[in-house]
Amino acid sequence: MVGSTITAAGAFLLKVLGGLWFADFISGVVHWLEDRYGNPEWPVIGHTIRENQQHHFTPRSFLKGTLWTRNREVLAIGAAFLAAFWAFDVLNAFTVSAVIFGVMSNEAHASAHRSPPENGRIITALQKTGLLQSHRHHAAHHRKGKDTHFCVLTNHVNPVLERIRFFQTLEAIVTRVTGVRPRPDLSVNPRYRPAI
Repeated sequence: MVGSTITAAGAFLLKVLGGLWFADFISGVVHWLEDRYGNPEWPVIGHTIRENQQHHFTPRSFLKGTLWTRNREVLAIGAAFLAAFWAFDVLNAFTVSAVIFGVMSNEAHASAHRSPPENGRIITALQKTGLLQSHRHHAAHHRKGKDTHFCVLTNHVNPVLERIRFFQTLEAIVTRVTGVRPRPDLSVNPRYRPAI
């Protein structure tokens, strides 16, 4: 009886961790699309892309917003996914945790731009474990061409994707199939400054 309880608890924990890592992967894909192909003139999501581009010029600028202004779109998307998972009877530890962590991705990103005193003990402790992305890990995205380390939730998924050159390969496929090249980040050009 005790062994089966431990096995069930272990299986549950693996599903929750799987949801966390899957949400981190999805955060990276979305961030990559925004950074490399997004257009601030697009309808509906253009303002989000514009804010993301501004964030590369002034990394702490999005911290000025509120919890609601930073997350309203992703909360709506998360609610829609939960409703769909419920409708298709696939609500489980993996899908629920993936949605919850996905909804929290922007706040995890925000915490990577705050100092330990600003984050407090719990968030700082989670960052030290790598379960929540640390400032040092996220800084790799803000260096050089801002064309690496797109995942924003943990310290665990980016190293795997970088090792297998996931995003570089995806960009090569997109270019070969569509002819569209990834947009270099405008913030790496010191002559360019956005109209704020």
